[in-house]
Amino acid sequence: LMAVGLQARDHVMSGFDRADLVISVGYDLVEYGPSRWNPTGDKRIVHIDTQPAEVDVDYQPSVELVGDIDGSLRRLLEKVQPRGVGGRTATERHVARETLVHQDLRTALLADLGAFEHDEGWPIKPQKALVDLRRALAPEDIVVSDVGAHKVWVARLYQAYEPNTVIISNGFASMGISVPGAIAAKLVHPDRRVVALCGDGGFLMNSQELETARRIGANVTVVVWRDDGYGLIDWKQQTEFGRPFGVEFGNPDFVAYAQSFGLAAFRPASSEDLYPTLMRALDHDGPSLVEVPIDYRENLRLTERLGALEPGA
Repeated sequence: LMAVGLQARDHVMSGFDRADLVISVGYDLVEYGPSRWNPTGDKRIVHIDTQPAEVDVDYQPSVELVGDIDGSLRRLLEKVQPRGVGGRTATERHVARETLVHQDLRTALLADLGAFEHDEGWPIKPQKALVDLRRALAPEDIVVSDVGAHKVWVARLYQAYEPNTVIISNGFASMGISVPGAIAAKLVHPDRRVVALCGDGGFLMNSQELETARRIGANVTVVVWRDDGYGLIDWKQQTEFGRPFGVEFGNPDFVAYAQSFGLAAFRPASSEDLYPTLMRALDHDGPSLVEVPIDYRENLRLTERLGALEPGA
């Protein structure tokens, strides 16, 4: 069901509404408070982590598996017995029904993404930008997301096919992680393609690291979603107060800026041109940058659409 945290109503929250058991793996309360997904405190919780649970009024695990997470999960899988889809007992039939319900929720979520696969709008919609990025990268390639409105879209719609291939600054998240984070990921995994996905605000906080990437030969691709403002703050202000304030700023020409550091830099001419532009940047023998004009009008459209969802729907 992808990530939770956008707002009170989303397809993934419908899954929590229906759940009577939640298995948390490496979960930290700061990421998404338990009062939001267990407000009545009636869900049974299995806590799997390297540390004992931080007990909260809404987070009181029935069972804790404390230790190496990988080892705990492997030992747990050894104890799990496969069951028939239909199930023989009432409990087994209930689990089978809920599995199908959750699959329907995932289908509905992915339909949001698929609907924009051939979108021709300009500026480019976030959904379209993620469809093309996912298409351009192999399952083992790595995306390091900065903090901003794009992070919400990445967490909600970008599909991870292998562990540790989508790295997102979460909790008390700070802006500016994507470029240095991508450089570090490339040093650890030189055989994989690595993308730093950032907004223009987060990029400008650490854009000097383009020089580092060029100097040490870290062949990362920086994808900058440009909206000339702090998109996430704008989104929150409009949702809570009906208007934005103090969130707009001017930008340099990011293509010329990156070229001044010695990087190859690109800008798509249309929505249809985004995928081939990404491929040119990824195939370049050296660090590269792609500036993507982004249509953040989709932010409020998403808020309005999800706000109409009924609890548990």
